[in-house]
Amino acid sequence: MNLLGSFCFTVADQTVPPGEGTGAAPIVVWLQGDHDLSTDEALSRSLARAIALGGTGLVLDLNDVAFIAVSTLRVIVRAQQLLHHGSRSLTVRSPSSCARRAISACGLHDLLGPGPEELITELPANEAGSALGSWVEVPAPRQAARGQTTTNVTEDGGG
Repeated sequence: MNLLGSFCFTVADQTVPPGEGTGAAPIVVWLQGDHDLSTDEALSRSLARAIALGGTGLVLDLNDVAFIAVSTLRVIVRAQQLLHHGSRSLTVRSPSSCARRAISACGLHDLLGPGPEELITELPANEAGSALGSWVEVPAPRQAARGQTTTNVTEDGGG
């Protein structure tokens, strides 16, 4: 089943306690299915609602996007510019191969951020090789049981 432009977003209902972070968590928006001119208005409204919630930024998950039009990328870039003026950020995570090709074809590489190959080239020569063979302990993420709840909001952009 191919969804026609559905999306949802999740935000933390509470900010991070003092001394444990920089404030509210970023808002994550998941896009699924096909996105084109027919879904752009609904996507704009959803992004505006997500931005108005005031998180530290916006993360767009494009993993389940089957098709994305240039007009939809324009909506995303406008949201990025709006957030940038408010000293917040918009980043894209897990783009599908279709979404990655569209973003690259439009020259919007800054939406994706640096890839692992670019990050490794930024390491000093003596650290680049050793980083691949080292073990780094990663702390477990905070659980919702610490008083944090999430709110899921879904919207179907199809008509």
